[in-house]
Amino acid sequence: MVWGLPSTEKIHSAEDWFVLLGYDADSSIPEEDLNDIQQLINTPVAYSDVVLILTGTSVLPVSDLDIILKAKNMNNLKSNNQLSIATQRLMNSIRIVEVNPLKLSIKEKIAYQDGIRHDWRAIGNFGNYDFGILLEKDPGEQNIFDHNSVYLKWNSSNMKFIAGDHQLIGGYGLVAWRTTSVHKGFETINTLPRQGKGIKGYRSSNEYWNTRGFGGEQQTQYGKFTYSLGRTYQDGSLEGEEIKLDKTGLHITQHDLLKQNQLVENAATVMWNNNYTSYQLGVLLNAQSVGDNDGGNIQHSSVSIFTSKRQNDLHWFGETALNNNSSIAFLGGVLFKSSTIKYLISLRYYPANFRTYRAQPFSEWQGQNEGEKGIFQNVQLKYVKHVISIYSDIAEKIDENTLTTSNNIKYESGIRWQWFGKKHRFKTQLRKSNQLQTTQIYFPNPINYDIYRTTAKGQYQYQPTKNLDVRWQINSTFYNNESQGLGIETRFNWEIPNFVITGSWITANVDDYNGRVYFWDLNLPGEMRSLAVSDEKQLLGLKIKMKSKSNYQIYMRWRSAWDSMNFSGTADQRYALAIQIIL
Repeated sequence: MVWGLPSTEKIHSAEDWFVLLGYDADSSIPEEDLNDIQQLINTPVAYSDVVLILTGTSVLPVSDLDIILKAKNMNNLKSNNQLSIATQRLMNSIRIVEVNPLKLSIKEKIAYQDGIRHDWRAIGNFGNYDFGILLEKDPGEQNIFDHNSVYLKWNSSNMKFIAGDHQLIGGYGLVAWRTTSVHKGFETINTLPRQGKGIKGYRSSNEYWNTRGFGGEQQTQYGKFTYSLGRTYQDGSLEGEEIKLDKTGLHITQHDLLKQNQLVENAATVMWNNNYTSYQLGVLLNAQSVGDNDGGNIQHSSVSIFTSKRQNDLHWFGETALNNNSSIAFLGGVLFKSSTIKYLISLRYYPANFRTYRAQPFSEWQGQNEGEKGIFQNVQLKYVKHVISIYSDIAEKIDENTLTTSNNIKYESGIRWQWFGKKHRFKTQLRKSNQLQTTQIYFPNPINYDIYRTTAKGQYQYQPTKNLDVRWQINSTFYNNESQGLGIETRFNWEIPNFVITGSWITANVDDYNGRVYFWDLNLPGEMRSLAVSDEKQLLGLKIKMKSKSNYQIYMRWRSAWDSMNFSGTADQRYALAIQIIL
């Protein structure tokens, strides 16, 4: 593609879109965003729904969001050459309908790997109502619907009400956020300045992050008020003053069953936010009580103020939060953007024991009792067909709030170059991270890092026709001069009438887990799984998507894995089938 000319190419799946955005296979992607993009690709939608869904998608670049909010219709968006390549191709893949009084999408997925896993979902709307249903059963679980989720939402011009499983997402993650925090990497420049957009139905299979109860939004002349009340059972236990959640959702072994529904959370969250002429301002309040069957109870309360401001080419954003331990946390930054360059710098400070259950801030460490301070920078430069991205982050864990010692300092940086042509695409990148796992005295002593890790990736994509593309990728890892890994993948997408066929061949030679290399799996709708290869492997896979001109789609996946370079021994077989019906 030549910058200045809008792309007419489409994407085959949500996975393709996230890869175009710059996500690597070891990235963390919110399942909520994945489901939203999958809905846009596979389900006919009205233009107003496109805008509504994309404004609530956390991974969409801020610059693209500004263009989408100003556009009058889909034709304006498809002809806009200022959109990112990923968003242009997404727009080309969306089917717009003018009138859609009744819509129902049903999806069933059956996967076999060490047992059979069932996943059944339905979303739809009628009139002013939206609804969603999720039923799931993991391998070995006794209950036919081990995990279930249901919500019903009513919409009007200035009011929303939701009953069932939902999320309230606000600010920048210090009090209430998605199942996954903003990922640190080349694409952070797009996501970190994005603000939570309020209340929405919970459509994720992550069993530990929904609120079961009711909530709503009310738009007034004084701003928008959003609230959530819920009583939710969770897997886990209380250990001292810490909530230990089991995030796997598996209930197979006796140990799993002992943790099932052992915690109950009573929570209330209220948010107010308003858009002024040149800035946004909001306040979030949350109170929660988590108890177990033995009478234990942990209570948390927190409040935050968040804001953002546009000033010419600058976008300022930030959130400051206070919890019942009198701990103050901060996340803020500024984004500069022009037609050729974007630059982001962000500061963060989270004291030890700051986080509450619903907090999910941008951070290096995810433990509930772990604090940190850090500086993150990200720059993206576009010139003709070239895109260069650089990021760096330095973070220090805060176990105790002292000024004389450095604890678990980690420095990470990366550089990526991409070149987009009509039939060819190149991508190379290098990432390095150094980490200190001990406590050392500050200056004048140099930091003697304990862990050194370097990863490199190269990819070439060739698209001879609009119906065929072939990709070759090589990944390597070097860890502490002790472990290393090398993996190569050949992958193709071939579109023929009524079918899209995707093939993958991965060969890898890896010393051990420290030298592991990552590749994207052959994902079905709603999946964003990666393969972490940590030994010798040969993996062959095939995915077939059957497209109907009427109202259904069928997906099939097969993967075989050999624990040797010469295909010897018995291969591990993995299968999956998914069916989507649109009424």
